[in-house]
Amino acid sequence: MDGPRHRAGVRRTPAAGVPGAHGRSRSVLTRIAAVLLTCAPSGADAADPVDPFALDPELLFAATVISATKTDETWWDTPAAVYIVSNEDIARSGATSIPEALRLVPGVNVARVNASGWAVSVRGFNGNLANKLLVLIDGRTVYNSLFSGVYWDVQDTLFEDVERIEVIRGPGATLWGSNAVNGVINVITKTASATQGGLVSGLAGNEEGIGAVRYGGAAPGGGHYRVFAKYVKRDDQRAIGGGNGEDAWSAGRGGFRADWGQEGGRDRLMLQGDGYYSDHDAFRPIPLLAPPFARVDREGRTAAGGDLLGRWTRDLAGGARASVQGYVDYTFRDLGILENEHLAFDLDAQYQRALASWNELVVGARFRYDLDDLTGSPQATFRDAERGDVLVSGFFQDRIALAETCFLTLGSKLEHNDYTGVEVQPGVRIQWQPGRRHVLWGSVARAVRTPSRIEHDVDLDLATIPPFEDIMVPISVVLRNNRDFDSEELIAYELGYRLQWSPTLLFDLAAFYNDYDDLKTNTLRAPALVDAGVDPAHLVLPVVATNDTEGEAYGVELVANWRPFAALTLSSAYSFLDIELRGPPSDVAIEAETAEGESPHHQLNLRSLWNPTEAVDLDASLSYVDALPAFDVHGYWRLDLRAAWRVRAGLEFSVVGQNLLDGGHREFSEPTELNTTEVQRSVYGKVTWRY
Repeated sequence: MDGPRHRAGVRRTPAAGVPGAHGRSRSVLTRIAAVLLTCAPSGADAADPVDPFALDPELLFAATVISATKTDETWWDTPAAVYIVSNEDIARSGATSIPEALRLVPGVNVARVNASGWAVSVRGFNGNLANKLLVLIDGRTVYNSLFSGVYWDVQDTLFEDVERIEVIRGPGATLWGSNAVNGVINVITKTASATQGGLVSGLAGNEEGIGAVRYGGAAPGGGHYRVFAKYVKRDDQRAIGGGNGEDAWSAGRGGFRADWGQEGGRDRLMLQGDGYYSDHDAFRPIPLLAPPFARVDREGRTAAGGDLLGRWTRDLAGGARASVQGYVDYTFRDLGILENEHLAFDLDAQYQRALASWNELVVGARFRYDLDDLTGSPQATFRDAERGDVLVSGFFQDRIALAETCFLTLGSKLEHNDYTGVEVQPGVRIQWQPGRRHVLWGSVARAVRTPSRIEHDVDLDLATIPPFEDIMVPISVVLRNNRDFDSEELIAYELGYRLQWSPTLLFDLAAFYNDYDDLKTNTLRAPALVDAGVDPAHLVLPVVATNDTEGEAYGVELVANWRPFAALTLSSAYSFLDIELRGPPSDVAIEAETAEGESPHHQLNLRSLWNPTEAVDLDASLSYVDALPAFDVHGYWRLDLRAAWRVRAGLEFSVVGQNLLDGGHREFSEPTELNTTEVQRSVYGKVTWRY
């Protein structure tokens, strides 16, 4: 939940102005002891009161973070690898979508697949639907349980209404539950009281156009509200090797938010909802059992949905706090081969209080019901068209002050789902502030990625292999469901260090080692001859999901921020990642170790934010993404430039150039993937009027 919370009870040395049921789960508890570092005040420096530095909060990311601990923390005080993308960061990056804004974050790989699609992952294992990343919008999960992943074309809102995007690199399962394996992304929007008045914005360029309107006013009962509408249209991209990719995309969204009691009252209530649609073109290969053994259909793909979310928060005696959040979420998506209609009901409750001056406890419980209704095709069949799944979970988190500058956080998520039964996901974090300019932290945690319905219930015809010399009949490759497919598991070890070198220079370093087990493996089964008397005689080659791959991933992520003078901020973000997997050989499984080459080893981003006058912004971003050998994608550089002029109060005009170093390049997917297109150079102008 993302409502504001105040720390209570546990005394910590503040840095003012500084940002602040499987067998393996039992082994985690024994490894937790390795994280319990020796903590003690470091002489006079640790005991002295911390004097605030005269620092700009934007420079030091002094924003509240709630996604890492589900309580109010400053960035500086959060014992996790956290990056905050602020509203100003989004605006000055020139990004026009949430995935594009995430390019700023170290350890996050963002690759545009086509006009409407992105592949986004944290610390590896990227894909069109990266299944080890949990994404939320105002605490509402948008993770798709049918395929395990996120459809980014329908994850949008008015950018001017986004307060911040919190990115937790590393597992968040102790609090958020299954599928928060490699990271958590939480998009948090502003309260309605912060978006009063009117707003009109228009964006037009050689590749896309966006229009948006919003109005906020006073709501009955002393509250505030806003309503908004947004439309996006993106032209066809360039196909791999040239020509028109025929992947044009249009999308629309509208919604509202209302807040009561945001001025320090005992009770606070938030209600929000929105509806959307997305429409784009795509190519789909249709396998055939007779020559030419495949055809390609061009189809229109649609998605639509809506959600309604409410949250009530009450401040209790002694600094305690209770909150209840509930939402209903409806989605529909036509994938050509399959149509999915999904309805989710989610109810979450949380309670926090200080048990003593040195101890703060947070507990919570959650109930979720998912109802899926599938419509198949000749290429997709399933056990039952309709399926309902129940998830019940609870968690606790206990934060203990071991010393004035040392804190231990213990917690665990206990969850029951209808695919794998009980999952236990414990974690421990340690934080030590040896001096007013230093923070050290470490963690050990377990997380799981639970199976999707596709893996448990659905059969898909993938392709037909034509007859050849040794086999005189076609071979139909079929992805078979496997109800024995179990959860993928991770034990993650992390260390972090933050250093405020001077009032204008800040470093943030995180290192990690991820130990994966029971990873998904596409395993070949024995072929069988089929002669039904209707179809031509053919072999069926089954492929099933099994848990036969294991491996490790390790890396480092470094952020540096420097403000040499008041009008100029320079920042850099670098990440290194290496993945080593061990799976069955190629005669048993299909590319069991391919994830080693699906994410870049090196990523670098350099930014400059300059305000030559109070009315002018001049911004530049230069980034490098290393090659993806699994997809034959070469490493590439990207340069984005932005100039903005505030003509008068409430009126701003900006010009943005993106991907300026080349006419187009491919960022993801295999060269033969029919729906992959190149990312092209683009230029646009934008006008924003607030009144």
